Amino acid sequence: MKNKIFILGAITGMLTLGACGNFLEEESQSEVIPKTTSDFSELLLGTGYPDDAEPNFSFISLMDDDCAHFLTYASTSDPEGTVGTSNAITQFPIYSWQPTLADYDGYDSEINVTASSTTYAQFYSKILGCNAVLDYIDDAIGTQEDRDRVKAEALAVRALMYFQLVNIYGEPYNHNKEALGVPVRLVSDLTEKHIERSTVGYIYEEVILKDLLEAARLLDPLPIMRKNYRVNQPAIHILLSRVYLYMENYTECIAEVKKAEQQGIQLLNMVNNLDVIANGNLYTPIAYTNPEVEWLFGPCAVANHWEYQPATAPDFRALWDQENDQRFLANCFKSQDESNTVYMQKPNGSSQLGQSIRSAEAFLNRMEAYALSGEEGLALSELNDFRKTRIVGYSDVNLSGQALLDEIRLERRKELCFEGHRWFDLRRQGMPEIKHTYKAEKGGSVYEYVLKQGDPMYTIPFPNSVMLQNRSLVQNPSREMSARQGEIK
Repeated sequence: MKNKIFILGAITGMLTLGACGNFLEEESQSEVIPKTTSDFSELLLGTGYPDDAEPNFSFISLMDDDCAHFLTYASTSDPEGTVGTSNAITQFPIYSWQPTLADYDGYDSEINVTASSTTYAQFYSKILGCNAVLDYIDDAIGTQEDRDRVKAEALAVRALMYFQLVNIYGEPYNHNKEALGVPVRLVSDLTEKHIERSTVGYIYEEVILKDLLEAARLLDPLPIMRKNYRVNQPAIHILLSRVYLYMENYTECIAEVKKAEQQGIQLLNMVNNLDVIANGNLYTPIAYTNPEVEWLFGPCAVANHWEYQPATAPDFRALWDQENDQRFLANCFKSQDESNTVYMQKPNGSSQLGQSIRSAEAFLNRMEAYALSGEEGLALSELNDFRKTRIVGYSDVNLSGQALLDEIRLERRKELCFEGHRWFDLRRQGMPEIKHTYKAEKGGSVYEYVLKQGDPMYTIPFPNSVMLQNRSLVQNPSREMSARQGEIK
């Protein structure tokens, strides 16, 4: 027991506690021991919950098909103003899907030099915080209700961390669930350092799903708390609907959305709130001022560089009804000045929490599940109803089959853009071909880089520093690819 207490003290010393405050009682110079449920709740908030800086996986936003890096939205007076800038060069390996993207930047300088500095390590740091709470919460001083609430939160946060991890470093579940995913650690004991990768299927079925189901079982009987930066019951059921959709368990996905509905999730009718949207200051999608948001957490999910203006891919912009779709206006996707700069409301910025679980995703999950399970009438009805809350003067469409599924997925792409979903959605939707254009120097040629359908780079390689730290890891095939060559466009 003494060793376990010391480990917990070490954890609280190593990890940033953020908003935790002075909740730990000091027993000695080397030990800080949480005792009450309130102590553990604050410990979880500080060491387990994603904060505004970590885990940061925003680099994957540079790899999807909503991104057109450094070429669109240049100033009319300096059309090559972003070409050759330090950020453009630095991010080139990620944007062009190079096998070395986890180890070298565009200047060929080594990155992720230490394992502890990597995105991979940031996820496990939060998982460790959750594990520490889960190891000791059953003995905490407090009511059973309070113990259940803290335990449920820790399980749900840990599930989300593993979900995001395995969708970065493992193959898609519906493509190959027997493929290697990531190492699994469900206790806070730090003695075992070399842990092998579990399969994608195991992580989904035995970790993510079980954690979320147990979290729902513990939390559902308790009062629902909203807008307190902690995961709540509706957010857990929305997460479950997402996981079931990725697993292609459509009946279960639909059932989870119904549970979230019974717990009061709602859609903002943007068509009836034109005054709010027109003011430009009151609508922020990823904030608790949006009634759709059930849980706000984590860092911004897109790369935050001025050379990368989100929503700039021409093919992506062409998908919008730019006059009547209130999201296009509300998110400030329109060019605002003569320099052709887009001042986006989504995301807000790197100093704010930038991810959320919100009701719009729940309804999009369900309509896709309806379409894929043969309930096309229900899917079409939900699609039309959803669009009526977003698009002024919308008229119902009549679709079926692949055309209906395509429109539902298009709606998902637009609604959830720049919220950390697109890359993961592309993976589960067949890993389609993507093309990116890039100009290396002013006056130079424009090159086109291609991510082929089913490309190994849809599964990100581990940094070398992580491989050296954990000798039991097996590297992903994407790291062994040849350098990706561009063709002059």
